[in-house]
Amino acid sequence: MTYSINDLLLGARTMASSVFGRQSEYHLKFNNEDDGLWYVDFPNWPFDHHNLLMVAGADNLCDFLSDNGKTTYVDVIPSNKREDHPGYACLVQGQHSLTGGSFYTVTQLPGFERDIWLCPVTLFVLGHYPKYIYIKKGQPS
Repeated sequence: MTYSINDLLLGARTMASSVFGRQSEYHLKFNNEDDGLWYVDFPNWPFDHHNLLMVAGADNLCDFLSDNGKTTYVDVIPSNKREDHPGYACLVQGQHSLTGGSFYTVTQLPGFERDIWLCPVTLFVLGHYPKYIYIKKGQPS
């Protein structure tokens, strides 16, 4: 993959807005596309579409949370401390590296308690790899 200077600058701007524009809660959408794979819906993503692919358990989580097998909405609260969020499952960070993504153990989600991996696109979406990610099934906005 070859990226132009403009691609890299757009990526840097997107990353900066994620880091400096952090929110207390995110409403994310995931789509199961024609290839049968799950992708995070990230408008204006400046790089290759395949980078948005959900793999290594995150795809199974999308399946689990989806009503129709085509789309799922997830409300996400990132945090660096353990908090009480009734109705939310908790993803607890394990091994991680800046460019290698982050492993999370999913807890408090009956029927789905296992490890998943989140790729570095998480840095663009959430601005960092939080120690805890609280999730619950969301609704279309």
